[in-house]
Amino acid sequence: MKRTLVEMLRCPLTREKLILEVFETESRVYQGQTVEEILTGMLVSPCGYLYPITEGVPRLQLESFFEHESFIRQHRPDYDAIKDKFMANYGGVITKVTRRNYKTKRSFGMEWSIFRYQSDTTWGWDKESRKARFLQELNTNAENLAGKRLLDVGCGNGVLTSGIAEFGMETIGIDVSNSVEKAYRFNENPNVHYIQGDLQLPCFACESFDIVYSTGVIHHTDNTELSFSCISPLVLQGGILYVWLYRPEKDMKHQSLNFVRKFTNKMPLWLQYWIFLVFLVPQGLLKMRLKGVKRNWREQLISYVDVLSCEFRHEHTPVETAVWYAKRNYHSMKVTIEEYLGFGMYGVRK
Repeated sequence: MKRTLVEMLRCPLTREKLILEVFETESRVYQGQTVEEILTGMLVSPCGYLYPITEGVPRLQLESFFEHESFIRQHRPDYDAIKDKFMANYGGVITKVTRRNYKTKRSFGMEWSIFRYQSDTTWGWDKESRKARFLQELNTNAENLAGKRLLDVGCGNGVLTSGIAEFGMETIGIDVSNSVEKAYRFNENPNVHYIQGDLQLPCFACESFDIVYSTGVIHHTDNTELSFSCISPLVLQGGILYVWLYRPEKDMKHQSLNFVRKFTNKMPLWLQYWIFLVFLVPQGLLKMRLKGVKRNWREQLISYVDVLSCEFRHEHTPVETAVWYAKRNYHSMKVTIEEYLGFGMYGVRK
C-alpha cells in the first residue's frame, strides 16, 4: 500500500477519514521508479474501528477486524474490549455483512488462486487484448485517459487494473476476496493500488473517481441494483460509470447451467474443485480445441468455477439498467458491448 492512497479512503462503517499507522515498509522499484510500500500497518477510524494492512493490502471490510484477529492483537492488547464495544453498537450490521460475504469471498478466492500470472489468460484475453476491449467498452481512446483516476470494482486477478494504468491513469482495484494479495505481488506499475473491500460499504469518499468500472461483478452480489447504487456516488460530476452484466438467455445451454448451479454452489469448495476438474474440464478443453481456441486446464477450470460456484448470479436487461442510471442522475447511457450472456453499458454523471 502506498501512503498516497490514504487521502482517498474512508471508514466503511462511519464514512470518516482514516488515520494511518505504519509498522513495516519496503522500497519497490516499478519501471525504474522507487516507491515506498507499506507492508503492514493499521488504518484507524476516529470511531475506533480498526482495519489491518497485511501483505501490502489494506483490508477495508468490517469482517477484517475478526479475520485478522491475531495480527491486530499483536498491536492492540485491548482487542477484546474493542470487539465488545463494536459488537454492542454494530453487531447486527457486522454479522449480516460477514454472512453475506462469506461464500462469495471463498468461491472467488478459490477461482483466482488457480490463475498463474506468467502463463494464463483471463477468459482467453491477454493483457493487450483486454486493454483494447476496455477502450471499446468506454468508447474512448488512450489519449483521453491520461491523468484520470479509475476504480476497478471487483478486480479479480488485477491484470486489467494494472494493464489499463499503462494508459497514464491512476487505478485502484478492489475485490471482496483475497485475490488482491497476488494482484499486489505481481503488479509492476507504480500508479496501481489494491484493496480488499466491500462494494456495498464503499471505503472511498464520494466523487473520487473519473471512471468507476465494473465488469461481471455486481450481478454476483445479493442485490445488483443496491450494489449499483453504492458505487454510483463515487463518480465525479462528468465522470463515467461502466458496468457489464449478465442478461437473460432462453437457450438450453444457459438454462442448464443455471439449473446445475443450484446444486454445485452448495457443495464444499474442495468437492466443487475436483468435480469440475475431473468431469468438466476435459470435455471443455475438447470443445475449445474443436473450435480452434487455445486454453489450458487452469483457464478452463476457472471458467467453470466462475459459472458454477458463485452464490449469487442475477441477470438484467439494458432497459432495466438504463433506468438505474437515470434514477441516479446519469445521462448519455450507451451500450458498447453486446454478446452472448451479457452486455456492457456506461453513463455520464450529471
